[in-house]
Amino acid sequence: MFHNDCIRKSIDLKDKNITFDHLFCEELVIKGRKSKVYHAKLSYQPEECKECKKENTKHSIVKNGFMLSKIKWISHTRYPTYLFLRKQRFLCRQCGASFLAESLEFEKHCFIARRVKQSVLFEITDATSFKDIAKRHAISSTTVIRTMRQVGNERRNHFKTLPETLCLDEFTSTKNKKGKYSFIYSNASSHKIIDILIDNFSRTIRDHFLRYPLKERLKVKAIVVDMNAGYFKRVKESFPNASVVIDRFHLVQLINRALNVTRIKTMNTYRTAAAKDYRKLKRYWKLFLKESNDLDYQTYHYHRLFKKVITETEIMDYLLSLNSQLKETYQLYQDLLYCSKKNDYEGFKDLILMTKKHELSPSMETSILTLKKHLPRIKNTFQSTLSNGSLEGSINKIKLIKRIAYSYRNFYNYHDRILLSFSDKKIGNENAMVFAA
Repeated sequence: MFHNDCIRKSIDLKDKNITFDHLFCEELVIKGRKSKVYHAKLSYQPEECKECKKENTKHSIVKNGFMLSKIKWISHTRYPTYLFLRKQRFLCRQCGASFLAESLEFEKHCFIARRVKQSVLFEITDATSFKDIAKRHAISSTTVIRTMRQVGNERRNHFKTLPETLCLDEFTSTKNKKGKYSFIYSNASSHKIIDILIDNFSRTIRDHFLRYPLKERLKVKAIVVDMNAGYFKRVKESFPNASVVIDRFHLVQLINRALNVTRIKTMNTYRTAAAKDYRKLKRYWKLFLKESNDLDYQTYHYHRLFKKVITETEIMDYLLSLNSQLKETYQLYQDLLYCSKKNDYEGFKDLILMTKKHELSPSMETSILTLKKHLPRIKNTFQSTLSNGSLEGSINKIKLIKRIAYSYRNFYNYHDRILLSFSDKKIGNENAMVFAA
């Protein structure tokens, strides 16, 4: 027994009904690869017949030989590992049926151990491809996908509950569908991804959220979105009590892009007439986006384009003097940035409503019109601490998963992989225990 216990511990096998031969391990070439093979036997006294369910009394069930099964086990020291298991056959004298000995280490009629499937699920939560996981476990990538889908079905959305705060966004998904983008939403407080839709069409989103009970939809108090106008209508239809919060990052990004477009247009006017000014506007683009209070006005450095020692504030003074429209646009950008940082909604609103349009660049004028249209929702932004930052970070990881796999063809495989990838290791182990039940 000590001999069997040591072997079971070494390969992480728990079933004490499995015993090993005296010469229990050897090296064989299986499927063109050197593999480790363990020889073992599975036998016990059954309590009842699997067919007629009658108890084993007075030797009504007898042993009737063995059947050899080749079970795929967890790879050890990078060698594929197999368990050549002789399963006991039993014969029921009462009904004449025969059946095989069973173990919790593997499913009935399956030749891949549950330990292998648990290990696969554990690795799926990492950013690695199906083929790499399959190679490490010496199984096919189809088996990896099938294992993932089996647990993915357990984690599907059952439309029972909703949190009080939601984050909505979209990301580029698979190509075998109508839309370019897929819709994703998460819990704004716990940052947990709730579900992913195959596209971001208004009808798809509306039908999806209407599957939740009205009682749950009324619980939602705030929803964080970007400046996609289609979301605003859907939110009011599906969540009557929810206030819309525009993500602060998208507000800053809007005026950031307007300033950058203005700088590029100004820069292009100096392409031939004054090449040095063109290169200066191109070289110091980061200083335009930097907060004016963060510009260095004390430290002097030599700058080749100016051919003298100069500070960052002096560089910006020179560049802004080249064009009055660029200067006004830059000043408005800095004022809006300051109000956003200080949560000063009234100041932000006054800047938008009182700014003279003819002094700004066309791109900034367009951005101001957009901000005017969203002022009620921007007020919610300044009054709330919610943001889409966690969801944007999750989308970055989703893109990494897609890039590692060289894209996905099947949306539902992609869907299940994302949900499992964002479950932590503890949850991943709980999912893996589905196979141990």
